[in-house]
Amino acid sequence: MPSGEQDVAIRKRQQIDSSKKTMFFFVAGAAFLAGVSLVVSIFLIQQIIFHSKVIATKNGTVSTLHSNISNAKELKDNIRVLETNDALKSVKSSDESSPLQTILDALPAEPNADALGAALQQKFIGAVPGLTLESLTVDAASASEGESNSESAHKFNLSVSGAPDKLKELMERFEKSIRVIEITAMEIQAGDGKVVLNVQGKVPYNPAQAITLENKVVKP
Repeated sequence: MPSGEQDVAIRKRQQIDSSKKTMFFFVAGAAFLAGVSLVVSIFLIQQIIFHSKVIATKNGTVSTLHSNISNAKELKDNIRVLETNDALKSVKSSDESSPLQTILDALPAEPNADALGAALQQKFIGAVPGLTLESLTVDAASASEGESNSESAHKFNLSVSGAPDKLKELMERFEKSIRVIEITAMEIQAGDGKVVLNVQGKVPYNPAQAITLENKVVKP
């Protein structure tokens, strides 16, 4: 083969090899850019979803806050009405106390067996002349584990003697009491020249509710 044609063939082969290399680098670069674009797109989609969750959670919090503010205003209005309630004023423990204190006295937030025992002796039995307290026990741990807050109560047993009309007056005092007193069992015994009234009952209390702010972590 003449040297001129051989040189032409070599140049063509070199051009073909160069074109192959160029095409390879072009394809590799395009694939690399496509891969990077795919990764970036997935990352951006994940970020969009994550920020959407955050925004939705924030909107829920804002809605709750608006609802709480509205409820707080309504609660304040109801409290103002209760402050002027004639029924609450008529059963205040003292002239200086607030009508709202009557509600707190009716259903205390803290258990106190000693105070309950003292109240039964002084404000009920002791307030009726002619009655004699035979025995009194107050359960300091009457709320069993697992009971709901509304079922928490002190249980008591008392035995008192006196004239029938005085015992009737005592029961009327229990009925008219500001604090809820539930009589669960009652027995009357007569003998030895006296009438004895045995009473079993319970006095509920409502543990205070705690309001706390919580941090919520939103994960991607």
